[in-house]
Amino acid sequence: MHTPQQPPDAREEGHICPPTEHTPLLAESSKPTSGLRKEDQNAHYDWVAELRLLAQYSLPLIATYLLQYTWSIITTFVAGHLGPDDLAAASMGMTTMAIAGFAIFEGMATALDTLCSQAYGSNNLTGVGVHVQRMLVLMAIVSIPLATIWAASPKILSLFVDQEHVIAKTGAFLRVSILGMPGYASFEALKRFLQAQGNFSIAMAILLICTPVNAFTSWFFAFQLGMGLSGAALGIALTNTLRPLLLILYCVTPFGRWSHKCWGGFSRTVWTNWKPIVKLSFAGSAVNLAEWGSFQIVGFSTSRLGTNHLAAQSVLVTVSMVTWHIPFSMSVGISTRIGHLIGAGLVSTARRAATLYCIAFTLIGCINCFTLYFLQHSILNFFLEENNTRVVYQLAASTMVVVSLYQIIDAFICWTNGILRGLGRQSVAACVVIAVNYCAAVPLALWLELGTPGFALNGAWLGIASGMIIIAIIECFYIKLLDWDRCVGRVQKAL
Repeated sequence: MHTPQQPPDAREEGHICPPTEHTPLLAESSKPTSGLRKEDQNAHYDWVAELRLLAQYSLPLIATYLLQYTWSIITTFVAGHLGPDDLAAASMGMTTMAIAGFAIFEGMATALDTLCSQAYGSNNLTGVGVHVQRMLVLMAIVSIPLATIWAASPKILSLFVDQEHVIAKTGAFLRVSILGMPGYASFEALKRFLQAQGNFSIAMAILLICTPVNAFTSWFFAFQLGMGLSGAALGIALTNTLRPLLLILYCVTPFGRWSHKCWGGFSRTVWTNWKPIVKLSFAGSAVNLAEWGSFQIVGFSTSRLGTNHLAAQSVLVTVSMVTWHIPFSMSVGISTRIGHLIGAGLVSTARRAATLYCIAFTLIGCINCFTLYFLQHSILNFFLEENNTRVVYQLAASTMVVVSLYQIIDAFICWTNGILRGLGRQSVAACVVIAVNYCAAVPLALWLELGTPGFALNGAWLGIASGMIIIAIIECFYIKLLDWDRCVGRVQKAL
């Protein structure tokens, strides 16, 4: 657990010592460095301490997001054992929940990666709690139209799907899922309260408890109580509600007493200065929806190539999503880290950390690339029986080279987006992603896939990857040319 420490006299008087490049905020080694000049001290611990802190932040985050991803796998497993119609309904239901729900809430929560970490780094500790309270209120407001969409899903889906019995199952699945919407959203906000203080392990521990509970309740309600797909939805909703309750329980017990310094109680200031959090929330959601939407458009286009191509694409997307969770989880950690440093005014240290993280993320992308390429047959055999689905297997294997190389640029984009979130520049990422994806990447992918070149699945992945390369170049130039000192001044306006 990474908890900031202060001298005894400072803690007793309730004051916070000004952060420096040699405070525990940087997870500095305990080895003595008093004989070194400041520049030599930086050279002594920059690389080692930053890498240690990156690992300390990232490992529990990777486990957290992978555990969250398993929930969709559990739902798919239950639905698959209920029948084809239930599987189709679950797929449409989860797609709807992702577009008009989870992607929006997760994007909104990225605003707290910026605001809470910057408030903590600037020693405005109670500001962390104020930002979380604002986000909870904002999510409650946003959940009203989203819940309305879920409730009205049968009428909406009937415009695109002809099978009425599947639509009815999907509607029932989504309506029951509304019960878990407040829990899902509030957990995304509340876990940032602890993450801003350097603790990333509690959310992981809670998910370790809730994931098997989710699996059991989904199975019990669906099969033992005969509720079918609605029972699976009820199991998910109950465990989504359980997650924030366990987090709050931890915070109010003696075990979580260390976090109370960032909670100043309910304050009237929650109802003021909403512009920063609304702006960052909108931009974060726009990035999520733009990235997810571009993938879905290309994915749907694959159906024009045939069922085998669609099946192969589903496997490749699933594999890529699993590997993507590694750099994405790390990007959440570096957003917190950069936010701490910017809030503390340590711009030079933030720049050095960003450079180190760039190298680390590129290496992670290369590791993912080599892993998928050299273990592709073992990975594909896990999802497909080579003999029974030989055509699908061959299609997926023939595209794995491009998918493997895609991991490098995918990891690099996680780095640029993580840095921009730490600097409070989600709006820049949103504009770049929307413009490049829908003006260049998606049209290019569709042309390479279905047009004259006829590259099929390889064309789809090459088109998306080409767009991400353009995004990476633009965001890198922006990060390089940005006046980071101005970001420090903007921190005070958001507090």
